[in-house]
Formats: sequence, structure tokens, C-alpha cells
Amino acid sequence: MGRVAIVAYVLVLGGCAAAAPETVLLNGKIFTSNSAQPWAEALAIRGDRVIAVGDTATIRSKAGASTRTLDLGGRTVVPGFNDAHAHVGPHLPLVRLTVGDDPMTTDIAAALVEALTRAGPGQLIQGSFGGRLWEDATVTRTWLDQRAPANPVRLSAFTGHGVILNSAALTLAGIAETTGDPEGGRFLRDPSGRLNGRGEEYADFLVARHLAQKVDAASVVQAYRAFAEEAAQFGITTIQLMGDALPMRTIMSSLVDAGTPLRWHAYRFPIRETGNVTFDSRPHLPPQPTTLLDARGMKFILDGTPVERLAFMRAPYADAPVELGRLNVSGERLREFVGWGYATEDPILMHAVGDGAIEAYVSAMEQTGLAEVWRQKRPRIEHGDFLMPDQRERVKALGVVVVQNPVHFLLRDILVDRVGAERAAVMQPMRSLLEAGIPLALGSDGQVNPFLNILWASTHPGNAGEAITREQAVTAYTRGSAYAELADKDKGHLSVGALADLAVLTADVFTAPPGSMEGIRSVLTIVGGRVAYDAGVVR
Repeated sequence: MGRVAIVAYVLVLGGCAAAAPETVLLNGKIFTSNSAQPWAEALAIRGDRVIAVGDTATIRSKAGASTRTLDLGGRTVVPGFNDAHAHVGPHLPLVRLTVGDDPMTTDIAAALVEALTRAGPGQLIQGSFGGRLWEDATVTRTWLDQRAPANPVRLSAFTGHGVILNSAALTLAGIAETTGDPEGGRFLRDPSGRLNGRGEEYADFLVARHLAQKVDAASVVQAYRAFAEEAAQFGITTIQLMGDALPMRTIMSSLVDAGTPLRWHAYRFPIRETGNVTFDSRPHLPPQPTTLLDARGMKFILDGTPVERLAFMRAPYADAPVELGRLNVSGERLREFVGWGYATEDPILMHAVGDGAIEAYVSAMEQTGLAEVWRQKRPRIEHGDFLMPDQRERVKALGVVVVQNPVHFLLRDILVDRVGAERAAVMQPMRSLLEAGIPLALGSDGQVNPFLNILWASTHPGNAGEAITREQAVTAYTRGSAYAELADKDKGHLSVGALADLAVLTADVFTAPPGSMEGIRSVLTIVGGRVAYDAGVVR
């Protein structure tokens, strides 16, 4: 920056600081996520930025005649939560099966009988399942056709990595007997070569995309508005959207039309179908159609989850000694993905759960370019549940950010069954990542309530030794998530010059009893100095 530009920049900052704030928040317990000043009583906002942080008396003295003064009454304030891994899937009108998290085959059969009494002619019936149903090879297209011949039925793994469809649902999704396997997935077939209704990995994702593309435009817009409305009440100010349901052009145009007051960072999700046609491999233009929307970056899914034994492990599964899981793509294709991330300004997000998948990803990055370049790009591992101790130094050297999802910690029992006690003792790391200097971010990957995710992060039901403090969890959910999207200069903390994205909470997230965490909400959510949600409590 030249001398004249520096002088002008300083003058602008000085002018902003001298002018009266538009809003001041006083008498609070403000957690800033700024290690230089972690706590404060008050702050001042002008435009979309924080212009002062400090004690109540000092900030009050800066108020002018037109300044809006809000008394926090001792309430806790945090930087706006940044959900680093969210899914928003618009759906066709459907009837849901009422079953538990891991239903047996008999449970699905009974639920189908009941659902058919509620479903209209030809209406989609949707259900979810866990490991037990997936392992029952008799549950196929034919099994579903016998119980629901007229209505499309789609059973999806609760992990999002497997699907079972009846014939009507295959037709609805545009999957024919001649449909080839998409890259990274497969449609399973019976011995005669006929589709048996089961799909793994990118076959499941392709079905989801085809169905989502049938949702009318108004319903897509409404889905984003409804999600944003709920998120704002939780104090979420940024949503990092894993754009796997719809093509990015549809997502971004719908978000523009939705006009929500929150920030959205949507990541493209390329799917290569038979015929070498690839969706979303190029940026949507413009990549930032408004100040609240960003469409830079691509997500790839390298392996599945241990629930279906599709996570790629370096050693066999404990309960299936001949199985390792698998990589969804070849080493050559993985290096191509990684090369895109290295050679462009497009951030790369890699879903990698098993230690074998993480090993392949890290090795591809090491073979592709220089560690000092990678550190500037902040490549991401989404989940990283089996990032093992021997891999951490290499991950740190490359500047990899791990985006963890505390909802996964509730799966301890099935994961222990799958991988055994030894690997379970080091699975789903968080504390050890922070101690090793590896950046950590948190995202929902399902349960949108950040206070539940903070509770699970600070207790870690899956591996208590990897629990982190609530302050560390809030930091990972705010500044850590902003760092993961290369936006930490501007957001994720309440520092002078940062974007005024914040939430005023109904209770102190740092000291609230565990049993009350689920009920915490925001009473005032501000995004860029503007109110995104107001419960009418703070005056």
C-alpha cells in the first residue's frame, strides 16, 4: 500500500472512530472471541462494523443524540454463530415414515402401512434408517414394491450416504435401467443386472439432486427463508451451505430471491454422471451477487461413513475383518480435485472420515504443491472423525482446517462396534487438534441448534478425553468457522473494525447447566449492524 493510500486509510478509520455510533450495547457480558480482549461490558456499532469495545462507562460516553442505546441487563453476548457445515434440502411434498433412528425391517414395514393411509395418490413417502436396515439385503426395490406399489418410496440412510428406492421412486428420480453409475457412487443391481433400488455415495447424491430439481421455485425460496428464520433465532449469522441438493445456479438465484438477512457461503458440489457431464465444476457468476452471498469453493466427498462401513480405513473394520471401506474416486481424480484447489482461488472442502481417506487426501496435497502455499489456502477436512495421531503433524504443516460436527459424537456405540476400542479411544479429535495447533471449526451437519452442539463439544459423548471447554467451542463456532472460510479478518470476533455480527442470549452459554443448554436462544441477532431477529426483550 502506497504512502498516500495509507494516510487516506488512517484518516477514514479516524473519522469513523470519531463519529458517534449508531448503536451501543451496554451492561453486558460480551465474549469477543478476540484473545487480546476476550471479555467486555459494552460495544459500539457504526454502519456494519464494531467501532469500540470496552467498559460500559467508556462506550456510553461515545453515544450521540441519535445513537440507539440498548441495555443488555447483564445478558451474555457472543459473536454471531457461523455454522460451518449446514444442509438445507428443499423437498417435494411428502409423507414421512414415523420410525426411530435405527429401525428394524419390521419397523419400516409397519410404518409404510400407516404412511399409506396418509399419503395422497402418487405422493412421495420418505423415511430414514441406520445400520441395521442397511445390512438387511432383503430390503430392496422389490421388497418396497410389494408394500407400496403405487407411491414413490425413498428410504435414506440418516448419515446421508445410502438410499433404497422402489420402482416408482426410481422413475420419479429419472433413474432407468440404462442409467450408469455416477463417478464416486454406484447403483446396486440384482444377479440379473436389474437395479435393486439401492444406491451408495454419489448415486444417492444424484437421486437427491434430481428430486430437489423437481421442487418448484417458490418452495425452494421458502425453504431458505424458513431455515434463515430459525437460524437467526439461534444467533446464527453465517450459514456455510454444503450445496449438494441443488445445482449452484439454482441455489444462488434462490438465495437472491429469498433476501434473507443472514450471510450465506454456498459451496459447489460437482457430480459427474455417465457421459462425462459435470454439474457445478465451474463457479457460478457472479460468485458474490450480494454482500451477504458467496459462492466460492467446492466440496468433494472422498468416502462414506463407518455406519455403512464405507469410510475408508487403513486397517479393517473390527466387526468385518475383510472390509476397509473404499475411496469414492481414484488417486488420479483426487489429485485433479486437489490441483483445482491449489491452482485457483477456489477453496477446497474434502469430506474425509476414515484415516485411509485422510491419508489419501493429505498425500495428494503433498504431491501437488508447497506446504506454504497450502497454508494460505486453508484446505478443509469435513468431519475427520478418524484423523489419527500419526497424521496430525502433516495436517498441521499443510494448514488444513478440520470442520467437526458434534452431532456425530452421539454415535459412539455403533462406531465402537465398527472400529473397536483402540481406534475409538482416539476418534473424533478436538482437544488434541487444538493442542497440536490445528485450526478447528464447528458445523451442525443436521441439528441446527448451536447450543446443543456446544454442549456435545464440551462433554463429547463419543470420546470424553477429546472434549473442549465451552469457550473453546464458542470460539470454534465463531472465529474458527470464519477462519475456515477465509473470512476471519472481518468476522467471527467482536473487535474494532470487525463486522457487527452478534447474538444476545437468553442465558449464559458458558455457565448454563447442561440440561438447559437446548433451550437457549438469541433475543437479539444483529448482522452487519442490522437487526436480523428481535424478540423485543432488549431495550
